[in-house]
Amino acid sequence: MKLHKNQLDLILHLIRLNIMTYEDCLKFLDTENTGDMIAMSYVFRPLTKNGYVVKGKDGVVAVLQKGRDLFPEEGPLISVASRGKSWLRVLHVSRVCMWMEKNGVPISGELLDTEEPYFIPSARWRDIAKGILSTTRFAGVLLAYGKRYAVYDIGDGTMDWQLRAESSLFYYKYGSIKTKADGMILICENGKKHEIARQIIRQTMWARKMLLKDKYAETDKPVRYSRSPIKLRTQYERVYLTTPALLPISLERIYDEEYYIANGVRGAHRLDERKLGDVELYPKRYYLNPAFDILKLVHFFAEVKDDLDMAQDGYISPIEYFMVVYPEDLEVARMYPDVNEAKGVNIRVYRSAQGSGED
Repeated sequence: MKLHKNQLDLILHLIRLNIMTYEDCLKFLDTENTGDMIAMSYVFRPLTKNGYVVKGKDGVVAVLQKGRDLFPEEGPLISVASRGKSWLRVLHVSRVCMWMEKNGVPISGELLDTEEPYFIPSARWRDIAKGILSTTRFAGVLLAYGKRYAVYDIGDGTMDWQLRAESSLFYYKYGSIKTKADGMILICENGKKHEIARQIIRQTMWARKMLLKDKYAETDKPVRYSRSPIKLRTQYERVYLTTPALLPISLERIYDEEYYIANGVRGAHRLDERKLGDVELYPKRYYLNPAFDILKLVHFFAEVKDDLDMAQDGYISPIEYFMVVYPEDLEVARMYPDVNEAKGVNIRVYRSAQGSGED
């Protein structure tokens, strides 16, 4: 039979990533993002009927030899063991790779000589970046325009977070400046972005004295598995939160964030410490947040709350704080009434250029 491009792409994905859930296979085939899973099931059916792939009773799809024969030069990028935690882990990695591919980001098993975006699955990244602790939960690393972002599938936001282990992606001592992560991209379920953002921010703010410290001990020794909710540390540098549906615009804004900061406030100078803001035009400090960096929101909230605490002791800070987000993220930027109502605090939104339709 003659296979269409989306069917061939799915077979290639399964060769390289081994397995994927049936639901994710249908989403992969839906290149036009119609959301019509019934129609996609008819596109999928010939692949099983003609022996290219097999669908298990558990809903997991794997490629068969007939499918592999279509791409004889391709092999698996990651291995998969028997069913269990490692099986679920591979399914998460496969899903994230699917999201990347649907957004035009190719998958690679090695470092490439390009500035253009590409994605390396976690198992291959561990071979490249030594010193990453074994309990980390990242699905892989997105390399784009000189930066490296650890990418996570956090689902409904209730995953067990490995606070210390995830920090090993940012190691200097046991890692390398060439492989050290520059930030994280957390991908949660559609429709839950703001709920999960508030949850993570609150968890971090409750322990901010410890989590926002500049220095921490690096170790290459295994650490105990943690069942802690997701919390952020200063060492994560940037933590963007998005969803599969919002990923196209999120990636665009992440790639362009440096442009937003460099051109956001005329005459302002760049600040060296991210927790203090992006740029300053004294006494105004600006946190420019086009890509919904929730760690930047934490830093903003923490700085304002610290000033409010000092005001109770009689010290009034001369600093004015500005947080700038897109309108859809305004409710999270205003989640703390005391911050929102504090004197000298301004929460603004980006707006479209008049008549251009562009941001």
